[in-house]
Amino acid sequence: MARNFAVMGLGTFGSTVAEELQRLGNEVLGVDRDEERVRLMAEHISEAVIADVRDRDALEELGIGQYDAVLVAIGEDLESNLLCTLALKNLGVDEVWVKALTPSHHHILNRLGADRIIHPEHEIGVHVAYSLNYPFVLDYISLGGDYFVVEMEVGESLEATPLAELQLRERYDIRFLALKRGREPMDEDPAEIVLARGDRVVLLGHFRNLQRFGAGL
Repeated sequence: MARNFAVMGLGTFGSTVAEELQRLGNEVLGVDRDEERVRLMAEHISEAVIADVRDRDALEELGIGQYDAVLVAIGEDLESNLLCTLALKNLGVDEVWVKALTPSHHHILNRLGADRIIHPEHEIGVHVAYSLNYPFVLDYISLGGDYFVVEMEVGESLEATPLAELQLRERYDIRFLALKRGREPMDEDPAEIVLARGDRVVLLGHFRNLQRFGAGL
């Protein structure tokens, strides 16, 4: 079901989020003081407007309080980031996501009542570090407690190997979730799957066990 989102700040981070939300079928409002940024985004999202995101009255005129969620994507201007967050909470926005720059900034946002505080540069940096250190991991989601869902590519060493022969649960305490061949997931009984080079397996397990299994790919 489509939702209504607003993005405050249309820099690289904000415009990327806004465009992707639009692509996913949502209604998206983008707001920035920079006329050129607004002009560039106008054709890519539902609505893009020039406004001062620090101005509570201006945000109220835009009907911000009626949006399902609002992202404060301002990173370079700490004062604007904080004032915008405060204005959104005062206007009763149900869900306010805010980009934070530092731990102290995070602490202040938490005190202001931000519902979700994100550190995109830090999160991307961690992701890149994992990918560099463990090249067998194409993508991953951390579930906390050192448990991950990971996507791994099948290499030459496992080509033509029946999935059942890997004994993922018995040998590694890893759960098989899915297999993708090309762009589509395979709808096949795991007991019948024979791996091919380039397949992508999606697995769930403790990091230590996933690392042990990945070392053999």
